[in-house]
Amino acid sequence: MHELIRAEAATAERDRALTAAVVAALVEAGATRMLAPASLGGGEMDLPSWLVAVEDLARADGSTGWTAMTTSATSALAWYLPPDGAAEVFGSPTSVVAGTAAPLGRGSSVEGGYRVTGRWGWGSAVPLCTWVAGGAVTPDGPRFVLFPRSAVTVHDTWDAAGLRATASHEWEVSEEFVPARRAVWPAAAVVDAPMARFPFIAFLALGVAAVGLGIAARAVEEAAALAVVKTPQYTSSVLASQASAQIDLASAEARLSAARAFLHTETAARWAAAVSGAPTSDLDRARLRLACSHAAAEAASVTRLAFDLGGGSGVFADSPLQRCLRDAHVAAQHGLVSRRLFETYGAVRLGVATDTSRL
Repeated sequence: MHELIRAEAATAERDRALTAAVVAALVEAGATRMLAPASLGGGEMDLPSWLVAVEDLARADGSTGWTAMTTSATSALAWYLPPDGAAEVFGSPTSVVAGTAAPLGRGSSVEGGYRVTGRWGWGSAVPLCTWVAGGAVTPDGPRFVLFPRSAVTVHDTWDAAGLRATASHEWEVSEEFVPARRAVWPAAAVVDAPMARFPFIAFLALGVAAVGLGIAARAVEEAAALAVVKTPQYTSSVLASQASAQIDLASAEARLSAARAFLHTETAARWAAAVSGAPTSDLDRARLRLACSHAAAEAASVTRLAFDLGGGSGVFADSPLQRCLRDAHVAAQHGLVSRRLFETYGAVRLGVATDTSRL
C-alpha cells in the first residue's frame, strides 16, 4: 500500500483529493477504522501502536497519513455511542467517518433527538465519508452528532498551502434530524475499556503529532538520498561529503528521534494508566499535550532543516521535499498542537491556576 500511496501522491496534490485507488486501499486495510471496537470490525488498536501506524502512513504521504489519522480517530466515537447508534454508523466494514469537533452547530430538542443546523470548517476527509460528525450546542449541552453523508453539503473551500489532498473543506447541514442514538459527548463512555477512559481530545492531538513526525521522517529520508547524488554548484564533491551536510543530517535525526521518544514515552504511560484504570492528574495530561505540541513543532523545524539541506533541488514541484515542507508546517498550525499548550503545561507545573478542561 505504501508504494501505491507514494506513486499517487503527486496526482492527489494536484487534484486536492486522494485518488480512488488510495482511498480503497486505506478502507480495505482498515486504516480508517483503527480505533473502532473489534466487535464492530474495527482495529481496536492500542494508542502507542496507533501512533506508529499513523506516522508510517504519513511518511508515505502527509495527506494520506492525515486522512487515515482523522478517520480512525473519529472511529473511536464508536466507544461512546449507544450500541444501536454505534452499529448503525460503524457496523459496515466500509464505513468511513470524519468531521469537525468544534461545536459550530446548533441543535434544538425534538421528540427522539435533535434538529441540527450548522456550518463547519476543517472537514478533513468529509467528501469521502459515509457518515459525518460535527460538534453542536444543544439544550442538553455539547454533543457530537452524526449525519449520513447524503445530508451534508460540502463547499469547495480547501485550497491550502499544505496537506492539500486532505479535502478539508467547509460543510453544512440544515434542519437535519439526528436521533438520540447518534448524539453523544465523549465525557462518559458506554463501555468500560481503555480507549473509552483515555481523554478523547488528547488522542486527537496525538494523531496530529504523529502525522508531523511521519512527514519530517520522509523529509530527512529525501534529503539523505539527495545528498549522496547531488554535487552542489561551485563545488567538486557530493553534498554527502561536506561536513555541514553531515552535521545537519545528524542534527535532524537526533531532534526527530528525541521528539518521537518524548511522545511515545508519555503516550505509553497514559495508556498504561487507561488500561489499569489508574487516575491521571492535570500534570499528567498537560505533559502528554506538551509532548504532542513539542513533536509537531520539532517536526516542522526538522523538515525545514531537511529542505534547506536539499538546496535548490527541493523547490521544484516534482520534489517531495517541497511538499513535506508545506505539509509539516500546515500540520503544526493545528490548534490541538498549538504552542499555547507549552503555556498550559508551565502553568500546571508551577501551580498557577489555568483552564485544564480540554486536556
